Amino acid sequence: MLSVQMEQRVNLKFLFKLEKTFTEAYAMLKEVYGHECLSHTQVFEWFKLSKEGRETTEINPRRSNSNLLQTNPFRLRWKQPVNQYNYCVLGYSEKPIPYETENQKYLINTSKCRIPDIDPFNSEVNKYVCKEEYSNCTNLGLLTYIDKSDGVATLRVNGSLLPLYTLFPVTCCYSKIFRTNYVNNNDNEITFSACQEFKDKTVISYPFIRVTCSSVLGKIYSNTHATVIPNETRILADGERANRFSILLVGIDSISKLNLRRTLPKTYAHLKENYLELRGYNKIGDNTFPNLMAVLTGRNTTQLDASCNAKAKLNNCDIIWDTFRALGYTTAYAEDEANIATFNYERLGFLEPPTDYYYRPYVVASEALGKRPRYGMTFCAGPETSGERVFNVAKDFAVSFKDSPAFGLFWMNSFSHDDINIPSAMDEKVLEFLGDTSFRSAIDDTIVIFFSDHGFRFGDIRYTHTGWLEERLPFIYFHIPDSFKRTFPSQYRNFLINTERLTTPYDIYNTLQDVLQLGNGSYRGKRSLGCPNCYSLFQEIPESRTCKEAAIDQHWCTCTGHNYISPKDRVVRLVAEFVVEHINGLVDSFPEDGACADYALSRVVSAGMSESYLNEKNQTVYYFLVIIETSPSAMFEATVEAYLGLDRNYFQLLGDISRVDRYAANSACVKDAVLKKYCYCDGFLYSIKKFVCPLIRC
Repeated sequence: MLSVQMEQRVNLKFLFKLEKTFTEAYAMLKEVYGHECLSHTQVFEWFKLSKEGRETTEINPRRSNSNLLQTNPFRLRWKQPVNQYNYCVLGYSEKPIPYETENQKYLINTSKCRIPDIDPFNSEVNKYVCKEEYSNCTNLGLLTYIDKSDGVATLRVNGSLLPLYTLFPVTCCYSKIFRTNYVNNNDNEITFSACQEFKDKTVISYPFIRVTCSSVLGKIYSNTHATVIPNETRILADGERANRFSILLVGIDSISKLNLRRTLPKTYAHLKENYLELRGYNKIGDNTFPNLMAVLTGRNTTQLDASCNAKAKLNNCDIIWDTFRALGYTTAYAEDEANIATFNYERLGFLEPPTDYYYRPYVVASEALGKRPRYGMTFCAGPETSGERVFNVAKDFAVSFKDSPAFGLFWMNSFSHDDINIPSAMDEKVLEFLGDTSFRSAIDDTIVIFFSDHGFRFGDIRYTHTGWLEERLPFIYFHIPDSFKRTFPSQYRNFLINTERLTTPYDIYNTLQDVLQLGNGSYRGKRSLGCPNCYSLFQEIPESRTCKEAAIDQHWCTCTGHNYISPKDRVVRLVAEFVVEHINGLVDSFPEDGACADYALSRVVSAGMSESYLNEKNQTVYYFLVIIETSPSAMFEATVEAYLGLDRNYFQLLGDISRVDRYAANSACVKDAVLKKYCYCDGFLYSIKKFVCPLIRC
């Protein structure tokens, strides 16, 4: 009688002769033999031998399985020399794929989640990495500045720089900057008061101003300044501040854990020394809005659509700064790159200022001075970099309110959003901000969260295995004050445990709620609606936490990996066709879809397949990760659950479909932010629409 293993090898031989693919053959064996089925690796090995023409089903003593390692249930690994970055060809891949080494390290390594800690400079991505240099926005220096002393803010002219600008007498004046037309428009318009002349210095009493200096030959200098007016700060009486810790959120868009190490090495070294990292922090959505709003509201995008959607002003979003403000905290929000700001890109912004200090008018006025772009973003806004402007107002806010509770969000896009290397130009500037003496002394009672929303989402690096991993793993670091550690030792102990656990933006929201509750005994913290089972970082998160329990769709989950298989596999092709059909259906569901072309599958760029698992219907299934190219040319990535039956296949999306190429130029014919991600404008249809719509008001 044949052994079970021999029987399966015989069956594999016949399945190959029946022209079944490796994927189909493995699925059939798994369904028939269950837990006695040969491993994924063994099936592949025997299937490959059949492909090479081998007839016998006896084990070749010269070809044992001793060269395979199966110690990791999530990845297939091959023995390689220690400390060497390894490549192996698995399945029928047309190019080498990097896999884990024998000495693989992990960001976190729990019973249900292993996230690899890979070399940020591995050979798969090293060709995409280069150093960008910092560039000054003016070679003459800043002619004006603000200093504060004894409760007074003074605007000053730097007289030592005047000879660099002109040898003629100079006259300067300043104007206040106001929001205007924000009721019906997108909060992009500003106006200025009459320009008030001053000589060398003048006391100011308004937070946002524009300065202009002229000689007989005309204007020689213009700049904007923002400051917290000292007499508006509220100093608490002794004892009133007890346990009321300030919150400072400082974010840089589109930087992964790996790219932080590549592009900001000096900053990274400072963070390792002075901050605490959440090593298992995993994003929950595609772009900035879902990930940042999960932090600020605890809700997912479906829940936000009810009262906080793109068709209305966003003052009713129940953002957590409203609660901080109601409980006596001074609040602030600043974000550079006004055109793509979180609450303004394809959205209507705010009606009333959402925070006590709302810096958008200052940012808009700064960009109006003149933009100097780098990689499509406003690197320079007038004579200062956009990023340094945000760092400066964040430091000013922290220092101004060091003795009273405050909540601030300061977000930067200008030196990170559109190029994976441009953050390297700002490494020293980021370090200057974090290491500034006045800033460090101002955060003794402040929890600082320095973080990003996701990794880099577009371009060639995104088609690599490393790019897949790091796009889902943004960096995040915490400064926890010593006073908090002394006052709440058990909460701090839990936080340290959670640095090695799977965490999400929803956990950050719950943590902010806990900060409010710890500082106000009568307040009962809310919990995230987007993830009812999520935790505060001051509670111990279970070691066995899964992505599903943390409200992370499988498409974004980095806890379980996949084995790369042939893009030409027949099942992979069926999965890819399913994805294209879904995209076309999604596009057709929008009112604006008439300007968008229908997609057809061009090719599968890469494909991965998980180990089998049981779904909610108790069926043996797999998930496939595919990157596809369509016609017209667009690149998409999707995670699909597949039931591979003897008589039928069943496919189901596990989360969003990612667009991994740059699409702004190809989706300009539509306005909806979601549709833009999937639309490819049909030139002929778009031309007809532009001609007909003005006539029939479509």
